[in-house]
Amino acid sequence: MNLPGPVRRPSRAPPILLSRCRIRRMKSSQKFRKSGRAMHREVSNIALMCLTFVGLCSFVPMRAIAQAPVTPSSPLSPPINHESGRIEEILTTADGGFRYRGYVLVWRSMRIVVAGAPEESYRSGDNLDVVVSRAEVNGHKVLRFAAGPSASNEDVVDRESTNSSAAMTLGRARIEETISAESEGYRFVGYFVTWHDKRVFVVDPQSAPARAVGETIDFQVWRTGLGLSQRLSFSL
Repeated sequence: MNLPGPVRRPSRAPPILLSRCRIRRMKSSQKFRKSGRAMHREVSNIALMCLTFVGLCSFVPMRAIAQAPVTPSSPLSPPINHESGRIEEILTTADGGFRYRGYVLVWRSMRIVVAGAPEESYRSGDNLDVVVSRAEVNGHKVLRFAAGPSASNEDVVDRESTNSSAAMTLGRARIEETISAESEGYRFVGYFVTWHDKRVFVVDPQSAPARAVGETIDFQVWRTGLGLSQRLSFSL
């Protein structure tokens, strides 16, 4: 009698091995998804940082330009002008060989007085070329006028030259008339007085607020010489 042999069953992978393979695949898939999400977050963070940096770079210069202060050394428009005015009156006087000559002008519908050289031959009604300059003196905005093409000061003397001289005395007189002109905040101020029985003009070099007519003022009388030019000038 033949006994049946052992029954062979189809072989299959151990359940535990399949489970481990599936677990490995699941873990690797989860790691991949996690790494993908992390990379996406990292890229987003980098992009956000770049945008923020670009925004700051474009904002800071614009703000710096907008808030750039205007310095006090900023230029005028321009600080010196060459203009002209019509002569209304000519003032003249002399003392000890020194002579004074002043021109009363109409400049921009305002009256001013410009000192001239004693040897000049301008007449009333003539046009006079004037150099108009602006400067700040002790906190005062001063408007100055000089005759001729250059802004040279008639009181400046070459002290090293044997032909130059300068001397100053004091005078006192009552104000008969006040002259005041203004342009762009800069002022010109001076006074008509009688000195040695002659009408002369005393300029205020600091253009301080004008004084009243009838007030008595003390002023400087300058006698300057350079070569054959002997000049008188008057200032506070």
